[in-house]
Amino acid sequence: MGSNKKIEDKKKLKEACEEILKIIRPGDVVNQVNRCKWWEFWLAIGFWGIRNYQKRLFGRNSNWKDDHCMIFFNKENTFSVELPKAVMKPLTNYCLTDISIYRIRNMDLKEEHIKVMRKAADKMVGTDYDIGQLLDIAINGLIGYEHQFRVRIFDFGKKKKVCSVGVRASFEYLYKEKLRGSDPKRRRWLFNELNPEKWPKEKIKNYKGTDIEATTPAHFANSDYFSHEFELIARFKDGVRIYPKKRINPIVRLIRKIKERLL
Repeated sequence: MGSNKKIEDKKKLKEACEEILKIIRPGDVVNQVNRCKWWEFWLAIGFWGIRNYQKRLFGRNSNWKDDHCMIFFNKENTFSVELPKAVMKPLTNYCLTDISIYRIRNMDLKEEHIKVMRKAADKMVGTDYDIGQLLDIAINGLIGYEHQFRVRIFDFGKKKKVCSVGVRASFEYLYKEKLRGSDPKRRRWLFNELNPEKWPKEKIKNYKGTDIEATTPAHFANSDYFSHEFELIARFKDGVRIYPKKRINPIVRLIRKIKERLL
């Protein structure tokens, strides 16, 4: 029985990876919705901090449930800032979880761009994960500093980061090294302008960009609240694609209907 289960598990992993690899590309952002066991209180605190902030910032009708953020480079290497340290991990480690894939819009990431982003990610591998920073993000949101990091209570230094900060840093490093050009004024690339259709005028008036340290998974999932920098490509749950749903061949659909009537 145990041997058969292992074979089934390996088959499921292989099929899930194959389905995801049909769609995902190097440089894609992978958001994840995690579940923790009842005794993993440290994870529960972190998830609460990030979700609470995201729901307050973007609203209940937004995509606020994502609590982890990664960058895919290839089948064996996805950059992930997680407990206890940032790592490169294979697709098999998360292919059976609840994930959404987001892709940068208005440009094609070429091999030279991916190399720069990978260089930035490699520099961060081994960095400590910082639950304290998640609490700081939540507290800043509660007292009204939604886009800037003004109050630091639990943040213990530059050598600690949270998942989405590492992802944002990789993109900003690409911008600095390859895309910014000769314009020194525009130091940041992403989430720098608010969409007037999504925010009240007062918010837009006082907005001065989103600090890298204040970036969350929901920023990538709700980039239409900014300049629509990313687009949703696909969602998978337990290795099955749930968005966009696969189109069923009309002949296959007809055969299924005939079988249902016969049964």
